[in-house]
Amino acid sequence: MKKYHVLTSILILIQINLSYGQDFAPIGAEWYYSSSSGGAAPTASEYYYLLVEKDTIINDYQLRKIKRTYCNYQGDSIEVSPYFIHHSGDSISLYNKENDKLYKLLVFNASQGDTLWLDIPYENFKSESSTYRVVIDTIITETYDGIKLKKYVLDQPDDFGWFTGFYLEKVGGYEWFLPLGKSIIPEADGPIRCYHDNEIDINFSSRECDYRIVNVNNILMDKIEIYPNPSSNYVHITSDFKINNIEIYDSSGQFILQTEKNIIDISSLTSGIYLIKINSGDQIKIEKLIAN
Repeated sequence: MKKYHVLTSILILIQINLSYGQDFAPIGAEWYYSSSSGGAAPTASEYYYLLVEKDTIINDYQLRKIKRTYCNYQGDSIEVSPYFIHHSGDSISLYNKENDKLYKLLVFNASQGDTLWLDIPYENFKSESSTYRVVIDTIITETYDGIKLKKYVLDQPDDFGWFTGFYLEKVGGYEWFLPLGKSIIPEADGPIRCYHDNEIDINFSSRECDYRIVNVNNILMDKIEIYPNPSSNYVHITSDFKINNIEIYDSSGQFILQTEKNIIDISSLTSGIYLIKINSGDQIKIEKLIAN
């Protein structure tokens, strides 16, 4: 009887290992994706944090639960609905609990020239079809943190897919965790900031993974004036509060300068839109600054 139980346990382990052929989303894996509240918040001021928590079984499906946290520029961290990922060999699918259905997202054993039929993972997406095609144009091997990963470069004939035109082994989507319709403005969210698991640690940006410009107090909004705006020379900052320092970032969130002066010479800036961050005690104000 003991031998039977041991053999059964071994078979179960083999079955689980086979079902997780490409070790996408291992336990403890983390993703950070930039966000901007659909374009309403300053660029790179928000992010989504995804963490693979555990294996679970729902309606006989072997799944991995991915916890998702939305970190907004007001300083809040809000847990949103999790993702459930299903592995079948080298294919990765998203499980929808509401309709008990799998949506195929990624295939990691594809060859150059293959045409893949993948599922649109949104029931209410305005499309005549529930599937879309990607063609594997090229497979490139790249090294990240000493680990070689395959980049699947795609030709996308349909109005759905990956904005950047590729997905990466272990990591998945670069612009966003799930594919999006091409009619959606890609600047609204993404790209990926960081990916981490027990083998690899990748920072795709020049910033900390959890970086965000935070506006924690709207009271300060009405107490500060920035003028003239637009400007090509000097910008004046007036406030009822003591200003600790002022920082300026470009539209991508890249740091430009910091000063404690309330008159700033911006004549060296190229024309465009910038973010001006004013720190006063424990309060912060963020405004758009236009250089012309």
